[in-house]
Amino acid sequence: MDYLLRTNNESQMDAALEAAGILVEEDTSEGVVALMPVPGAYIDRIGPCGADARYHVNLRITDGVVYDEDQLPTFTPLPVTPYRVWFDA
Repeated sequence: MDYLLRTNNESQMDAALEAAGILVEEDTSEGVVALMPVPGAYIDRIGPCGADARYHVNLRITDGVVYDEDQLPTFTPLPVTPYRVWFDA
């Protein structure tokens, strides 16, 4: 499943993805806690798009990933020509 997401800023996006169960806290090898996507979730961080200063993310979720879709900051209408899309080989 592919999603186009938008929030006002990056921290709001991270909070929404964490609430949805897409990002989880993990300890890095340096002992720092970082937010990482769960296996099977792929995040394309776009950030601001042209004149739209809001924070944009493309999200791809593969089968078997358990998440709360209601927490994802989707929006309508979707762009007719998205800034970036997933490429399927």
